[in-house]
Amino acid sequence: MALAAPALRRYLLLLAQEHLEFRLPEITSLLSLCGGQFSGEQEIRVNSPFWILNIPSEEMARGLMKRTVCAKSIFELWGHGRSAGELYASLKSYPTDKMLPYLQSDSTYKVHIHTFNKTLTQAQKIKKIDALEFLPFKGKVNLKNPEHTFWILEDYGMNPNNVPEEPIHLYFGRWIADGQRELIESYSVKKRHFIGNTSMDACLSFIMANHGRVKPNDIVYDPFVGTGGLLISSAHFGAYVCGTDIDYNTIHGLG
Repeated sequence: MALAAPALRRYLLLLAQEHLEFRLPEITSLLSLCGGQFSGEQEIRVNSPFWILNIPSEEMARGLMKRTVCAKSIFELWGHGRSAGELYASLKSYPTDKMLPYLQSDSTYKVHIHTFNKTLTQAQKIKKIDALEFLPFKGKVNLKNPEHTFWILEDYGMNPNNVPEEPIHLYFGRWIADGQRELIESYSVKKRHFIGNTSMDACLSFIMANHGRVKPNDIVYDPFVGTGGLLISSAHFGAYVCGTDIDYNTIHGLG
């Protein structure tokens, strides 16, 4: 008797708006590395910062975020729609038993608003948060160190010269984890002691390591190593790295 496949859960991925052509390959590779796969059921608009993914577990979602540099955050998606009314209807149809563990009276929470391509006033943000009063929040608000953080995310389209009055897509979800965007700054070329004209940008280096699904104890060899930009990310992820180069001065850190 065949075992039933684990039920997929819906997550919202918030992506950075750079290196757009590399985002899908990175996420696909990392899902594979975590034991999942990218199926045709995923709801994505390639250039959008908001993707809806079907992932078997929160553990896999966290595993994805421990590696990605293309994504900023991931959320357990509770509801979404093309208007506020659709969002609220979607939230009301979300199973209450899945909400309640995060809404208990002995817990703390906060609600954060994120907008793409538009800035809201504080008064507008408060109004949108107050509109969610139908959700069964029982805990106490804690803005500095909450146990649970919920996000309202609004998409105002891709054209900064033609921003609509109302969002074209709205999402609400429970924050799960952030990606590894801080690695881009930590390993910035500007902070390295030795660089060359062809030193690899840190972001691209990590994207390439993720495309290659580099993992601890792998051996990564770069035959044109230069100043090692491609190997830095692999070493960070626990691989053994080595390389060669025809330029004597570069290899020995001279000049």
